[in-house]
Amino acid sequence: MEDYPFKIISDTSVYIPFINNGIFHPVFSKSIRPVFYMSIVVLVELYAGCHDINSIKLVNKLYHTFLNVRRLIVPDNEDWKKTGTIMAKLGQKYGFESKYIAKIQNDILIACSARGIGAFIVTHNKKDFLRIKEFIDFQIYE
Repeated sequence: MEDYPFKIISDTSVYIPFINNGIFHPVFSKSIRPVFYMSIVVLVELYAGCHDINSIKLVNKLYHTFLNVRRLIVPDNEDWKKTGTIMAKLGQKYGFESKYIAKIQNDILIACSARGIGAFIVTHNKKDFLRIKEFIDFQIYE
């Protein structure tokens, strides 16, 4: 592992257990000092899962916090282009149904964003990210 601090983008799969039950990902119990970034893609997924006004307020707070410290990461046109080509390659290699390909689009955008700023992705969903890693180099926190 490199010198501290290092950059982290947490996937939605890390935020949901924390928001719903206060459960931290194991990476946060280690003696590391990461610099947290937020992907707008993760925020969109979090908003999509909001079932009441309190959860919307919480996600709003996350949004404004990361925006104010200039750590909100938004995919650019190259990220979208790369995402499309990776989706095509995944479909060709694995023959995924179009529903799966559409679902994995967000994870590819997160991977492209993490790569762009040199961040590690923290996730509970390594399987999909490892497949994406076949076609683009980025870091997953182990």
